[in-house]
Amino acid sequence: MKVWQSYGSEHSANLVMIGRFKEESEAGEVKELLDFLFAKLPDLVDFDVNEDRYNSEAAKLLQSKNIYYLSPTELIQFRYEISYTQSGNEIRFTTDEDDVSGLLKLMLHNGAKLEVFSAHNYPEPKSSK
Repeated sequence: MKVWQSYGSEHSANLVMIGRFKEESEAGEVKELLDFLFAKLPDLVDFDVNEDRYNSEAAKLLQSKNIYYLSPTELIQFRYEISYTQSGNEIRFTTDEDDVSGLLKLMLHNGAKLEVFSAHNYPEPKSSK
Protein backbone atom coordinates (compact mmCIF):
# COMPACT_ATOMS: atom_id res chain seq x y z
CA MET A 1 0.00 0.00 0.00
CA LYS A 2 1.24 3.49 -0.82
CA VAL A 3 0.33 6.48 1.29
CA TRP A 4 0.42 9.81 -0.50
CA GLN A 5 2.00 12.56 1.56
CA SER A 6 2.02 15.97 -0.01
CA TYR A 7 0.52 19.38 0.25
CA GLY A 8 -2.09 21.12 -1.84
CA SER A 9 -1.93 24.36 -3.68
CA GLU A 10 -4.18 26.46 -5.82
CA HIS A 11 -1.86 26.24 -8.87
CA SER A 12 -2.49 29.89 -9.57
CA ALA A 13 0.97 31.31 -10.12
CA ASN A 14 -0.06 32.84 -13.46
CA LEU A 15 3.63 32.69 -14.29
CA VAL A 16 5.10 34.24 -17.41
CA MET A 17 8.65 33.45 -18.50
CA ILE A 18 10.16 35.16 -21.52
CA GLY A 19 13.44 33.99 -23.02
CA ARG A 20 15.17 36.31 -25.46
CA PHE A 21 17.93 35.03 -27.70
CA LYS A 22 20.54 36.92 -29.69
CA GLU A 23 19.30 35.38 -32.93
CA GLU A 24 15.90 34.20 -34.15
CA SER A 25 17.50 30.95 -35.33
CA GLU A 26 18.60 30.19 -31.74
CA ALA A 27 15.02 30.62 -30.53
CA GLY A 28 13.83 28.33 -33.32
CA GLU A 29 16.26 25.60 -32.30
CA VAL A 30 15.15 25.81 -28.68
CA LYS A 31 11.47 25.77 -29.72
CA GLU A 32 12.14 22.55 -31.65
CA LEU A 33 13.91 21.10 -28.60
CA LEU A 34 10.94 22.04 -26.37
CA ASP A 35 8.49 20.47 -28.85
CA PHE A 36 10.55 17.28 -28.80
CA LEU A 37 10.85 17.11 -25.01
CA PHE A 38 7.18 17.89 -24.36
CA ALA A 39 6.21 15.17 -26.86
CA LYS A 40 8.61 12.47 -25.64
CA LEU A 41 9.32 12.92 -21.91
CA PRO A 42 5.79 12.52 -20.50
CA ASP A 43 5.71 8.89 -21.69
CA LEU A 44 9.11 8.13 -20.15
CA VAL A 45 8.73 9.70 -16.72
CA ASP A 46 6.78 8.16 -13.86
CA PHE A 47 5.32 10.50 -11.29
CA ASP A 48 7.62 10.14 -8.32
CA VAL A 49 8.65 13.31 -6.56
CA ASN A 50 11.52 11.47 -4.87
CA GLU A 51 13.09 10.13 -8.07
CA ASP A 52 16.87 10.16 -7.83
CA ARG A 53 17.79 8.46 -11.13
CA TYR A 54 16.66 8.60 -14.72
CA ASN A 55 15.19 5.48 -16.22
CA SER A 56 17.30 4.19 -19.13
CA GLU A 57 14.94 5.46 -21.84
CA ALA A 58 14.82 8.99 -20.40
CA ALA A 59 18.61 8.99 -20.01
CA LYS A 60 19.10 7.96 -23.65
CA LEU A 61 16.66 10.63 -24.83
CA LEU A 62 18.42 13.38 -22.85
CA GLN A 63 21.86 12.21 -23.98
CA SER A 64 20.71 12.26 -27.61
CA LYS A 65 20.06 16.00 -27.21
CA ASN A 66 23.17 16.67 -25.05
CA ILE A 67 21.06 17.61 -22.04
CA TYR A 68 23.03 16.93 -18.86
CA TYR A 69 21.72 19.67 -16.59
CA LEU A 70 18.18 18.49 -15.74
CA SER A 71 17.63 16.51 -12.56
CA PRO A 72 15.36 13.45 -12.57
CA THR A 73 12.77 15.33 -10.48
CA GLU A 74 12.69 18.18 -13.02
CA LEU A 75 11.60 15.87 -15.82
CA ILE A 76 8.09 15.78 -14.39
CA GLN A 77 7.76 19.45 -15.36
CA PHE A 78 7.40 18.34 -18.98
CA ARG A 79 4.02 16.85 -18.02
CA TYR A 80 2.69 20.18 -16.72
CA GLU A 81 0.22 22.31 -18.62
CA ILE A 82 2.58 24.91 -20.02
CA SER A 83 1.93 27.00 -23.09
CA TYR A 84 4.85 28.37 -25.06
CA THR A 85 5.20 30.22 -28.32
CA GLN A 86 8.03 31.58 -30.39
CA SER A 87 7.91 35.04 -31.92
CA GLY A 88 11.12 36.14 -33.59
CA ASN A 89 14.00 35.76 -31.15
CA GLU A 90 11.66 35.32 -28.15
CA ILE A 91 10.04 32.28 -26.52
CA ARG A 92 7.20 33.05 -24.12
CA PHE A 93 5.86 30.56 -21.56
CA THR A 94 2.66 30.86 -19.56
CA THR A 95 1.58 28.45 -16.82
CA ASP A 96 -0.18 28.27 -13.49
CA GLU A 97 2.76 26.27 -12.11
CA ASP A 98 5.62 27.87 -10.25
CA ASP A 99 7.97 24.89 -10.38
CA VAL A 100 9.71 25.64 -13.67
CA SER A 101 13.38 25.18 -12.77
CA GLY A 102 13.90 22.62 -15.55
CA LEU A 103 12.58 25.00 -18.19
CA LEU A 104 14.60 27.83 -16.73
CA LYS A 105 17.78 25.72 -16.91
CA LEU A 106 16.99 24.62 -20.46
CA MET A 107 16.59 28.22 -21.58
CA LEU A 108 19.73 29.45 -19.78
CA HIS A 109 21.91 26.62 -21.09
CA ASN A 110 20.79 27.46 -24.61
CA GLY A 111 21.67 31.16 -24.43
CA ALA A 112 18.46 32.91 -23.36
CA LYS A 113 18.21 36.08 -21.33
CA LEU A 114 15.23 35.47 -19.05
CA GLU A 115 12.44 37.49 -17.52
CA VAL A 116 10.11 35.70 -15.08
CA PHE A 117 7.11 37.27 -13.36
CA SER A 118 3.57 36.72 -12.12
CA ALA A 119 0.92 38.17 -14.39
CA HIS A 120 -1.18 38.59 -11.23
CA ASN A 121 1.22 41.26 -10.01
CA TYR A 122 2.36 42.55 -13.40
CA PRO A 123 -0.57 42.17 -15.80
CA GLU A 124 0.30 42.50 -19.45
CA PRO A 125 -1.79 44.67 -21.73
CA LYS A 126 -4.36 42.81 -23.80
CA SER A 127 -3.19 42.21 -27.36
CA SER A 128 -5.25 43.79 -30.13
CA LYS A 129 -4.90 40.65 -32.28
